[in-house]
Amino acid sequence: MATLISLHYFATGPGQELFRYLRERGEEAALWEIPFDFSNRNLCRLTVFQGGKEWIWECPSPKGPKVWRYFKELRLTKKALALLREKGFAVDTYIGNGAFDTLTGIREKIGKTVNFTIDYAPKAQPWFLRGVYRALDKYVCERASAVWNLSPRMQEAREKDHPGLKCQRVLTVPHGTHYSKLSAVRKTPSDPEALVFMGHLKDNSGVDLVLRSMPSLIEKFPRVSLTVAGTGPAEEGLKKLTSELGLSERVIFTGFIESHEELEKIICSCAVGLALYNPEKDVFSVNADPGKPKVYLGCGLPVIITDVPLVAKEIEARGAGVIASFDTGSLSSALSEILSDYEKYRAAAEEMGRAYDWDVIFEKALGDLWAK
Repeated sequence: MATLISLHYFATGPGQELFRYLRERGEEAALWEIPFDFSNRNLCRLTVFQGGKEWIWECPSPKGPKVWRYFKELRLTKKALALLREKGFAVDTYIGNGAFDTLTGIREKIGKTVNFTIDYAPKAQPWFLRGVYRALDKYVCERASAVWNLSPRMQEAREKDHPGLKCQRVLTVPHGTHYSKLSAVRKTPSDPEALVFMGHLKDNSGVDLVLRSMPSLIEKFPRVSLTVAGTGPAEEGLKKLTSELGLSERVIFTGFIESHEELEKIICSCAVGLALYNPEKDVFSVNADPGKPKVYLGCGLPVIITDVPLVAKEIEARGAGVIASFDTGSLSSALSEILSDYEKYRAAAEEMGRAYDWDVIFEKALGDLWAK
């Protein structure tokens, strides 16, 4: 098998994890990454594992208005595919992270083409593109060999938009963890009041809520601290808020960390992971399976999460964390509940992290796709 994975890049996600999985098993695999316009990268990158060796090709990422970039990105993806063929890399499995990234595999009629849906959120698009978004997703799903969804809610929303939608094969392929790979660095933290947020810093990320909660949290938990691992458009405003609240000695901003290994080492040194999705503004996470909670669980951290993504209910049902409302009082209560029996919550978090190990997830998904 020779597999090409096509995606848009901001940080490490399911596509990169799949590439790692295939490479570690000696499979011929290629990863095509186009940076989002808000990414720190400005180059498209094709990373190829072929004949036991790696080679890389890069080119400048398209600039300009969004619609113009779409056309340029499709042409670049076709060029990357042609380069692979020129190098003797015969792609027979094409996996795109979403309808747009899967389109080239459909148009080129590659044997097995998978729409690996990372998010399904038409309402997050400008109003004039929502119809195009839905139509493109329908077109791809009805022609793909398989549709992989991070959450079953994605397919439910898709079928609500398109009654009678006919997909050849539908499978839930959720976000996973590095549980087995983290055994050497995962350990009970010395400070159970060390909180961590990992992710894209934007207006609805929930970090501002945590910062405004810190003064009251300090009264109950004198050693409480917060590590913010990530970057984004709200970063400078959050740093300013931290300073205004007199929290500079308790809050650490790491900035963007490209190495997932380094990021997980930082998270493993903390005690409780925060995944506070705003139920009124976060249109992406409702139907998705966000990676943030799974990273925390793989590191052994209990999770405080709002009841937005489907996984929140599973986390609470397994005792791996607590569901909180999007307000300061609920956050404080959730933290109190976890710290009242931290070892119990931590053991449950590790158990859930083990169940979602990436290798387990991909073995099942690819076994279904490549079944004889």
